Amino acid sequence: MQYITIVSDTYEKALDEAKRKYGDALRVHSRREYTVGGGLFTRKRHKCELTCYLVEPRAGERKAKKEETVTRQDLAEFEKEAQTPDPSRLSEAERLDTAQPARQLEGERRVHDILDLNGIRLKLRDHILDGFEPGDDLDLALSDRIISSVAIDHENQAHPRRYQVFLGPTGSGKTTTLAKIASLYKTVGKDVGIICLDSYRVGAFEQVKAFADAFSIPAVLVKDEDAVLLAKDGMRDKDLVLVDTMGLSPNDIPLNLKLRGLLALFEAADTSYLLTCPATMKTEDMLKQWRHYDQFVKVNSLIVTKLDESQSIGSFLTFAYEAGLPISFCTNGQGVPEDLKKASTLVLMEYLDGFDMHIRPIIGQLT
Repeated sequence: MQYITIVSDTYEKALDEAKRKYGDALRVHSRREYTVGGGLFTRKRHKCELTCYLVEPRAGERKAKKEETVTRQDLAEFEKEAQTPDPSRLSEAERLDTAQPARQLEGERRVHDILDLNGIRLKLRDHILDGFEPGDDLDLALSDRIISSVAIDHENQAHPRRYQVFLGPTGSGKTTTLAKIASLYKTVGKDVGIICLDSYRVGAFEQVKAFADAFSIPAVLVKDEDAVLLAKDGMRDKDLVLVDTMGLSPNDIPLNLKLRGLLALFEAADTSYLLTCPATMKTEDMLKQWRHYDQFVKVNSLIVTKLDESQSIGSFLTFAYEAGLPISFCTNGQGVPEDLKKASTLVLMEYLDGFDMHIRPIIGQLT
């Protein structure tokens, strides 16, 4: 009796190759699943080895065509004939290799569950999954893969440009965030001033003024271009000037034109534009806001707000990756300035959900 060995990536591929070469005269004697590779510079590859033998066709039996494809019925018949190797005869390494596909499948399911739970989608999800292989340290490796996919704006945190313009939709926490950042830089010795361009929302300047007075920071409300120039001149000795703006609707053409004209008076080389987006907002809505502002100013950095009202930061991270923008600050409450945090790897990890690691106690020890 003639025995033949066929090796391929999967059982189905091995059968297909054997069937094409030997036709109906082929019978499967045994199969063995194993892996190869897995060294320092190579990835593990799954292999299937079939041991087969040939039988003489019965009289009058039609020979199989050489190019005949394997049908589902053929696979079922071959499957019945294949014999599973005796586990007692396998080495420990072979037994581990046999269990590897099941462990890998379980790890892949967990990865997708975590990404779903955190609302991580679009290009960021594709980037994270590209070439990612779940291992023993899945939580650590996956969280690192997520966080390392977005940039932290350390430059703007440590060396902000003279004018910091705060943009964002109404209700995004712009004004409160501005007050928190003003108090932060005031406490580290910077001479800070505030210019408020929002003369449309009722109580907007009163809110800014209350914060400013509490920290002895001068604040000025401006309504037109001449007032902007006067305010800038009056704060020419300040290290840092924070600029509050009105929330915009893309449909409000006059207000959009008004803001464009006012912002044109701030020199581009001395100005950074920070877009505030609440963590509760959908990724698509964040992208819509960014694209609208990006038509007339260059958004430099992002601030995620209202983390205390959201279950996860995943939608915001998806947006940040999609827009290709770094993150400067995070806010997680109304307290000034205690509920403001500079964006960092640890802070972002704190708001990822579904991991077995207890990151918040770790952060508490490090801060």
